[in-house]
Amino acid sequence: MKSPAFTLIFAACFWASAALAQHGFASLPKTAPMPEMRPLEAPTRTEDTRPRFPVLLPVSKEDAQIAASFCKAVLAKEKLIAEPALAAMWDNGCGAVGQITIRAIKLKDGGEVALRPSALIRCETAELFADWVREELVPATAAYSGIARIDVAASYHCRPRNNVRGARMSEHGRANAIDVRAIVMKNGRRFGVDIPDTPLQLLASMRRSACEYFTTVLGPGSDGYHEDHVHVDYAQRRGGYRLCRWKLPLPPPPRQHPLR
Repeated sequence: MKSPAFTLIFAACFWASAALAQHGFASLPKTAPMPEMRPLEAPTRTEDTRPRFPVLLPVSKEDAQIAASFCKAVLAKEKLIAEPALAAMWDNGCGAVGQITIRAIKLKDGGEVALRPSALIRCETAELFADWVREELVPATAAYSGIARIDVAASYHCRPRNNVRGARMSEHGRANAIDVRAIVMKNGRRFGVDIPDTPLQLLASMRRSACEYFTTVLGPGSDGYHEDHVHVDYAQRRGGYRLCRWKLPLPPPPRQHPLR
């Protein structure tokens, strides 16, 4: 026979189990909730920072024939010692159709003015440069034994203006410009915008005539990029606008004679 105490303990355990089943286990979910599905993210694209090389563009047969005919007519005038260069146009704006490599300018007396190094420029600009040398530089340098050579700083070069990234295409990139570093006389003397003892009268004559012949002339004092050479080109602008920026050095002060 079970004691009253045992019966009481059994009854308490029974009712506790029943209460837990009703209020505890019954409130627990039978299965854990699934996490919310997130949409798959598209893979992010990384920018291609590799340098892009320019693509050569096709040149129409008609354009090539017109340019070749014009260059042939320029060379027939015998102002230049030059060879035709292949037409090349690139999708970044560089290149030209109708260009030649100039080695020298032929003078009226049969002499030559060498270009060192040779210059690659368009035929139209090349003829203009030859006329400037023949008609202006030759007489301007006669008093200094005469011009024998032109030291070229740059001609065709695919680059932006002043080599500044993001700037507009330079006329050098269109084979439409030439930079003169110095002119060398027959007696070996070398004159230039940054060469001491270059006669101011000669520089003034070069500046005046260059600004008459070319649509762009840049020298010392223009923009900080032409302090040691003179840039000339034949850029075509609206309204025939021309740019002549070349600051000549100040003349030396007059000598003061001692008082007697």
